[in-house]
Amino acid sequence: MTVPHLIVINGLPGSGKTTLFRRLVQGLQIPGFARDGIYETLFDAMDCAESGSPLMLGHGAFSMLYYSAGQLLSMGQPVIMEAFFGRPELRSAEFRQLQKRYPFEPIQLLCKADGNVLVDRFLERMTSEGRHLGHQDQAWIEKNRSRLLQGKLEPLSIGGTLIEVDTTASKQKVYDELIVQILSLLNVRKPEGNK
Repeated sequence: MTVPHLIVINGLPGSGKTTLFRRLVQGLQIPGFARDGIYETLFDAMDCAESGSPLMLGHGAFSMLYYSAGQLLSMGQPVIMEAFFGRPELRSAEFRQLQKRYPFEPIQLLCKADGNVLVDRFLERMTSEGRHLGHQDQAWIEKNRSRLLQGKLEPLSIGGTLIEVDTTASKQKVYDELIVQILSLLNVRKPEGNK
């Protein structure tokens, strides 16, 4: 069995990770898991809006993210993971543990953007109608505005290929070129029907 690829989409909040994740899952036809999707599902299932969020809910969401990806990797299936891996040392160690259990070849996509653009996107998202109430955006921005202004995170120390994706001015061409680049790394042709 060949070693599967793990595509890791990382970046600060508002850096375009989720948009990129959705496009890659569809464009590459590879299954994927997003940490926020898991977090929001757990938040709703545990009725946290009424009963309050358990302190370890965020940690639990990361554990489920790694577990879910590991199940596919164990079958030789490539997988995409998306999250704000904001604690690079801790998250890198977690990825290395995952890799010991389920060997994979990492492709890290590090989303970045102009810091002021990130702050504007974050503030806009905070007040958007579709934003899940489980996110404590106001408290986060009060503590982390300067972090957003830096524009990008340090990459994870997981080896493999690192591709920085500047989403300051997102263009369809950038996504299309990225899909072609990843397909080349995966050594596969573009799936039929995706343009």
